[in-house]
Amino acid sequence: MQVKRYHAENMKQAMDAAIRELGSDAVMITQNKVRRKGLKNLFRKPLLEVQFAYDPANTPAAKKLSMPYNPPLNSSLSEDPYQGYAPDSKGKQATLNNEQLEQLDKRMNSFESMLTDFLDKFSYVKRDITYDYPEEIQTLLARLIDAQVREELAHSLAKQAEQMLRQQPGTSAVEIIEHLMLEQFGRSEPILHKKFTQKIILVLGPTGVGKTTTIVKLAADFAVKQKKNVGIINTDTYRIGAQEQLQTYADILGVPLQVVYHPHELEDAMKNMSDRDIIFVDTAGKRPGDEQHKEDLLDIVRMLKPEDILLCLSATTSFASIKEMVDTYGFVDNYRVMITKLDETKYRGTALNISWYTQRPLAYITTGQNVPDDIEVADVESLVRQIVRE
Repeated sequence: MQVKRYHAENMKQAMDAAIRELGSDAVMITQNKVRRKGLKNLFRKPLLEVQFAYDPANTPAAKKLSMPYNPPLNSSLSEDPYQGYAPDSKGKQATLNNEQLEQLDKRMNSFESMLTDFLDKFSYVKRDITYDYPEEIQTLLARLIDAQVREELAHSLAKQAEQMLRQQPGTSAVEIIEHLMLEQFGRSEPILHKKFTQKIILVLGPTGVGKTTTIVKLAADFAVKQKKNVGIINTDTYRIGAQEQLQTYADILGVPLQVVYHPHELEDAMKNMSDRDIIFVDTAGKRPGDEQHKEDLLDIVRMLKPEDILLCLSATTSFASIKEMVDTYGFVDNYRVMITKLDETKYRGTALNISWYTQRPLAYITTGQNVPDDIEVADVESLVRQIVRE
């Protein structure tokens, strides 16, 4: 086995780079934050340094060199994902068209995701089964895992805490773990509005996470409690129920609602909202691999240039699904996270998993269906206490 180190902005970048170069059999062994070099980077956010162990024989390059399989060309791509790679009758290498390449890429990505999730699930159990933590760290580790904190993350926190305990004997292990978790969460970043300015807030997320209800709660808070002029633009025309729900609440709140069926209609909608302080934009849930929907969302982002983007993720979602959702919206930068449906699960570790994988700040959490009450600025200290002490 060999070890390779990667420096990245976040965990997703490091994992993607390792999988591309080392293959999905690579196993993460350490992660640390490191300062960037040079005076110009003195005040920039530290990089994440991640080390992976891997077998050189199992890297993608090595596997390609040893791959003996040449499938026949007489079957459809739906039956044989490697169609087009075998030599033709004249010995020339056949090529794939764009549609075939796209289908092959989707299949390989799906397989790679499944394999990575499987390896992630068992790698730390296999590697750390004989690791002898101090008793107080072991107790906290078990508590983190019981709260559904990702085992990979839980072991990383435990090892960092153990190192800090050695350096500062007599310190409380609980306080150290809580400090490390607070560092991971970072500060909450709710929406702030400056007087005499217009703020556009784009809300993204998969179907079923509660985007529409969340927008209504935020609109009610700003319109009723903060006395702002609020408007709503709905681009989610795929679900009739979402339109009706928004219209009902908009009427109750006295907030104008514009329905947009195509991105080119956004300009007129924005003109009709020129007197609004805050404009919330609802979007349809994006399905993984839906390139057309991705392009539609990019058009919306380019046209509106939203100052704030909220990505809604449900606290009831598995880690594998969280990864898929976050990767699906990977083309969007500088978003903040909204965690919904926290009332539907007793496990608070999901919130830490989301923060760890996205490396983005939390904005709000929702804890029920009541409008406008069941929404609050993310209280990371409360989340940490619930994970560690309750």
